[in-house]
Amino acid sequence: MELILATSDHISRVTEIYDEVKKGEYCVWNELYPTRSDAENDEAAGCLYVLKDNEEIIGCASVEPVAEDDDLPFWQINDGTHREISRIAISPSHQGKGYASKMVSILIDKLSSQGVSSVHLLAAKSNPPAVNTYRSLGFEFIGETYRYGHDYYVCEKIL
Repeated sequence: MELILATSDHISRVTEIYDEVKKGEYCVWNELYPTRSDAENDEAAGCLYVLKDNEEIIGCASVEPVAEDDDLPFWQINDGTHREISRIAISPSHQGKGYASKMVSILIDKLSSQGVSSVHLLAAKSNPPAVNTYRSLGFEFIGETYRYGHDYYVCEKIL
């Protein structure tokens, strides 16, 4: 298993994963988000990662240096040395096997080695598997917010 920066060749598969995940029981995404355009923009910015298992892309995530959620008042570190992990997705046929935890853990290690001081993310309150994953990875649940039509936990991990 490896986590690599996505290339333009990966965009179609990332978009497929987004669309597959949108059909899931706990997903708060809809037809407007995330889209192929989100994947293309993240790839062009060098912040889209794909998780590969035996050459098959089974997951993806984006790491943003500047994010919409930077305006939340809860962050302990919000000085430009942080990153937000977003659009975390594992193909439904591979869910429940610990791949999301593995992918986020690898991302945290990469970010830590790059000198990033903290990692931010939002966890939909209606998505218990994601909430449990982030708790198990040591994220602090430092607040709650209502955004994008849903309730979220505001999560941060100091590196």
